[in-house]
Amino acid sequence: MTRLTALLPVAQGVAVYAALGREADTNIATGDERGRGQVMADTLVERVTGQTTAEQVPVEVNLVIDTDTLLGNGTEPALIDGVPIPATSGRELALHPDAPRWLRRLYTRPDTGELVAMDTRRRLFTRNQRRFIALRDQVCRTPWCEAPIRHTDHTHPAARGGKTSLDNAGGLCVACNIAKQAPGWHARPGPAGRIDLITPTGHHYTSRPPSLPRTRTPSPLEREIVIHLWRTHTRPAA
Repeated sequence: MTRLTALLPVAQGVAVYAALGREADTNIATGDERGRGQVMADTLVERVTGQTTAEQVPVEVNLVIDTDTLLGNGTEPALIDGVPIPATSGRELALHPDAPRWLRRLYTRPDTGELVAMDTRRRLFTRNQRRFIALRDQVCRTPWCEAPIRHTDHTHPAARGGKTSLDNAGGLCVACNIAKQAPGWHARPGPAGRIDLITPTGHHYTSRPPSLPRTRTPSPLEREIVIHLWRTHTRPAA
């Protein structure tokens, strides 16, 4: 559990507490089976974070738990950022049905327990990855669509082993992202953000990110003109 406190002016503190209490009373009156304190706590989380429900926390919690403890009846304590928690609490947190989760396998040496490697099965792109894709692709990557980007999607589907990486990502509009799930559509990632697309009719198309602005090397004549103008405008007055 976590204790959250805030030092507020009296009027504002009372107003916050009263608002949470009113929300709890309203929910309980309509049949909510949670206790009044639980409803107030959940409402606080939802209003502060903007989440639909309190359980959908978009925060990464690093839970390290032994495989036997997670999937069986092991009693080895789990760790959250180095702090031990009971095995039952670790199982409940990892297997909670309402919370999204990503699994990373940690590999240790059998003889010493030393951590030697880690992989990830994360399927959602991070905020910075989505921002990068939006800046790189600018519009929907389906050829000739050019609609605004609404989804960042795996070019090679994650369900088929596609990695959650910038090399396997493309910005798509909603309609194109839905259409590519239909039978006959195939997409393959290529170098430098290229996407090779095969339609249900068997046609092949190649999509490349649009060129970004870049500095063009000036010609010798342009350099002489710039130098002349610079000298003219920076010459000391007589």
